[in-house]
Amino acid sequence: MEQPSVLNEPRYAYLVEKQSIFIRAWKKLFSSYCKFVFFWYTPVTVHDRGKIPNTSYIMSCNHNSHMDVALLMAASGKGMNHFGMLAAKDYWFDNPNKKFFTKIIMNLIPISRKNDTAPKFSLEETLALCKAFMKRGNRCLIMFPEGTRGVPGVLGRFKIGTATFASNLGVPIVPAYIDGSSKAWPRGKIFMRPAKINIHLCDPIYPEDFGKSNGTFDFNEKGYKEFVNQISQELEKRIRNVKEELYDR
Repeated sequence: MEQPSVLNEPRYAYLVEKQSIFIRAWKKLFSSYCKFVFFWYTPVTVHDRGKIPNTSYIMSCNHNSHMDVALLMAASGKGMNHFGMLAAKDYWFDNPNKKFFTKIIMNLIPISRKNDTAPKFSLEETLALCKAFMKRGNRCLIMFPEGTRGVPGVLGRFKIGTATFASNLGVPIVPAYIDGSSKAWPRGKIFMRPAKINIHLCDPIYPEDFGKSNGTFDFNEKGYKEFVNQISQELEKRIRNVKEELYDR
C-alpha cells in the first residue's frame, strides 16, 4: 500500500521519526518538572495503574484544567514524549512561535476544526500521523471526549471522536477520572496552587468487543455511527460511575 504523503513532510518528522537530542532533552526536562510538582506541590495519587495495557492506547478523561495532559502522563508512569495530542491545525501549526514552543514540549498532531477556513487537513491524514507516531515504541494518545474544558464537577456530554480514533487505530481506550485539577489550576488563573489530586483509572475499552475487528473503517458504512456511539457511551458511563460513586455522595 502506498505510504500517505503527509508522512513524508519534513514539518511532521518529529512525529514519525526519531527526534533530535535537543527536543528529547526538553521533553524529558518538562516531564521531570511535572513529576516534581505532582510530588511536592500538588500531590497526586494514582489509583489502579495496573489496568493500563502494555500496548498503545488512548487515555481519555474529564477535562477541567490545563494541567490534565501532564497529569495523565504522570498517571501512566511514562514521560511526556510517550504521548501525542490532537491540536487544531489553524491555531497551533500556522503560528511559528506556537509551533516551536509546543514542539519542544508536546507531540501535537494536526487536525482540522469544522470552522477552519484554511485548506482542510483530512481526517485520513491525521489518522496516518497517529498510526506512525504510535508505531514507534508503542506510544499513546491523549484525548478529551468532552471536546473542551468543562465546568468543574460537571461532566459534559461526550463526543464520538475518541471512539472514532480508537476504532480506526485499533487500540483500546483507557478511561480516567481526575479530581482536584480544577482546584490546583482553575480556569482563568495564571499560577497553580497547592491541592490534592486523585486520578482513577478504569478497565480498558476494546473496540473489537463491540462487534468490529481492528482496522480502518469506512465512515459512511452502515452501522458505523451506531458502533462508535456505543463505545463513546461506554466510555462516558465508566468515567461518570467513578465520579458518582466516589465524589457525588
